[in-house]
Amino acid sequence: MRSFLRKPIGKIIAAVSVTAMVAVVGFAIYLASLTGSLPWQTDPTRIAITPFADIPGFNLPVVTATPVTRAGTPAAYSAEWRAHRG
Repeated sequence: MRSFLRKPIGKIIAAVSVTAMVAVVGFAIYLASLTGSLPWQTDPTRIAITPFADIPGFNLPVVTATPVTRAGTPAAYSAEWRAHRG
């Protein structure tokens, strides 16, 4: 290897090879920086978005037609069942 680098053509080939490798690695880092996938890049600040916030009609409270009663709970049914059982 040393005899190859002592010749002028060997030095030229080594310089071109190293330059090409630096260019390829630099271009790869450049592309990775554009996508934001480098480890030292911070994530962008997340913005909280409320779904359907700006659509008319979604912010109004809805009134139910029938009142909610507790008569249909399992505890009420079990009390009726115990009363019928005797």
